[in-house]
Amino acid sequence: MDQGMRAPVVLIVDEHGESRDTMRTILAPDGFEIIEADNPDAALAVLNQKSPDIVILDFNMRGGNGLELAGNIKRRLLDTPIISVTEQRDTRVLVQAARRGIYDYLLKPINANDLRLSISQALEEKRLKDELCLLKGQLEERTSLAARMGNSDKVRALIRLLEKIAPTPFTVLIEGESGAGKELVARAIHDMSRVRGGPFVAVDCGAIPETLFESELFGHAKGAFTGAAANKVGFFEAADNGTLFLDEICNLSYTSQQKLLRAIEEREVQRLGAMSSRHVNVRIIAASNRSLEKDVENRLFRVDLLHRLKEVSVKVPALRDRQEDIAYLANRFLDEFKEQLGLNCAGVSRPAMAALMNDYSWPGNVRELRNVMRQAALTCEDNQPIFPEHLPISVTGKKRQPIVQAPGFFFDLDTETLADIIKRYSQELERAIIEQTIKEANGNKVAAAKRLKIDYKTLHRKRKTLVLS
Repeated sequence: MDQGMRAPVVLIVDEHGESRDTMRTILAPDGFEIIEADNPDAALAVLNQKSPDIVILDFNMRGGNGLELAGNIKRRLLDTPIISVTEQRDTRVLVQAARRGIYDYLLKPINANDLRLSISQALEEKRLKDELCLLKGQLEERTSLAARMGNSDKVRALIRLLEKIAPTPFTVLIEGESGAGKELVARAIHDMSRVRGGPFVAVDCGAIPETLFESELFGHAKGAFTGAAANKVGFFEAADNGTLFLDEICNLSYTSQQKLLRAIEEREVQRLGAMSSRHVNVRIIAASNRSLEKDVENRLFRVDLLHRLKEVSVKVPALRDRQEDIAYLANRFLDEFKEQLGLNCAGVSRPAMAALMNDYSWPGNVRELRNVMRQAALTCEDNQPIFPEHLPISVTGKKRQPIVQAPGFFFDLDTETLADIIKRYSQELERAIIEQTIKEANGNKVAAAKRLKIDYKTLHRKRKTLVLS
């Protein structure tokens, strides 16, 4: 939660009205948004509508269910600090409170300075944890996205943009051709965002019939229509405290667009057949494989929904526009299929790589390249490189020359230089040694590095370079 953009929300759960009045009087001047509940059921109802930044909880409520409520809150909101207030110090309760991750324990009557200090420290600790988690997520996702997409200038620029966008609460519209990696970018935004600990729910808008749109997106109550035998949670509720990714949103009907606009604007959904609406804390990311501006001009898309979705926009470059990533991705996919299918292909020949990089426009983008490399790996001769004729695409290339063989080695001096051959086989040998050593160490990378007489960082770097699991 971005506390810098709004007042922190404090939930006070205490069955005594005078205690709640006292705490409200202490905290109101500091600008907190205060919500009150006088019993556990009321507190849980609040959590269905809103996600507080901090909870003040009386442990000594009738029925002794304060500790049980604390456990419920922690299960729903793991990182939300809980401050316990009680009339007497009880060692047994203190121990149970600590086990449930309670941040602080204050005695009644509440001291104003103690309460303010406890809340201030709890929120600051939460902010620092959130920032650390966010920075860690950005570092991990930068590495992950580069490993999946490549390291071209366009990909690096895209990653820098995502690092700026991800921590914000803004709705994002991702535009790009089919197969370019829009969902990959959406997941990267989620993994670098402040809701990265929540769910990522992807919805293919083109696969939802208009008649089922409301039920799928917003859910329905039991008996809402014929066949509704039980309550159903919609995609919005499923993505609560996380990210809802609306893929190919350009395929939504005009009627469905209006219903979606209302839900996005109000962050509230009402299940079909239900009497009340529910608040959802959802980060919205949408994607389209065609220009929504042109759809607006053709009256196929609502301009108000476009503006709501496009608070920030991201364009994913087509594969043909980042040519330098083709070689990296082709080799990565080939290594993946060799491992998955137990193949023994000797890499990609220079003519085949030239054809992949220069002689084809890749209308299907990365998804198509992946399919091409799968088929090429399957049709390639054992222990020989991939040649243009193995590629199931219309490309040009030199006719395959006779292969020169030496014991245990296969190479073609008409298509590979000596340096290329030595580099290819040295990498294969290095990869085999590292894989076998890690296997013998039962997957223990530290032990494997020690056996190889290199440090762990060097092993980690080599595994990345050689695309090892």
